[in-house]
Amino acid sequence: MLPTVIQAGIANLDGQSFSLLDACPSCGGDLVGYDTKQRFFITLAEPGGDRDIFVFVRRFRCRACSLVSPAKAPFYPDTRIGGPVVDLCVTLSQEMSCSRAAKVINALGIVIDRGTVRNYVSRGFNAPLATEVFGFLLPVSIISLTMFTPGSFQPGPVIGAETFAPAGRPVTGGTFPHRTPLEERNERDEQEKEEKRPVE
Repeated sequence: MLPTVIQAGIANLDGQSFSLLDACPSCGGDLVGYDTKQRFFITLAEPGGDRDIFVFVRRFRCRACSLVSPAKAPFYPDTRIGGPVVDLCVTLSQEMSCSRAAKVINALGIVIDRGTVRNYVSRGFNAPLATEVFGFLLPVSIISLTMFTPGSFQPGPVIGAETFAPAGRPVTGGTFPHRTPLEERNERDEQEKEEKRPVE
């Protein structure tokens, strides 16, 4: 039952549009529409064959600093699959090998290989909020998708990624609470450089 419900939630994302960003994430400036990109979310294993799931993410250009930024969407920055699936890789790998985690994810009807699981685990993502379901620890972000059965989305764009906000999962275009140790170290290094610069 769980694979069916999770697949239905993910499948219902296919073709949805994410198009909300309040202000420039860099300087807070006003935004103007730039373009819309199609983004791969994940591949589902369905009875008739594999099915690629894509969503559309609008991008905006800042009037002040010219930075081009994506709308809030269910992706971690610099990843090639949907954020909830990355969360699933990280969560399962806490209790099992990457190879075993890939098998469990495949059993849920999500096409992924152990190399991909290992890649996201090795990048040092912090463990997301998770809960136990049928004996497995699953991220809340993937479970939240089960709320979206076919037809639950209204026609038109998804307003940002607030759909996934209860999961406590980060989204592109907004804040990114689950940061890697490397990102945190780089930010500390930059802060130290700023503090050491002589005042002119």
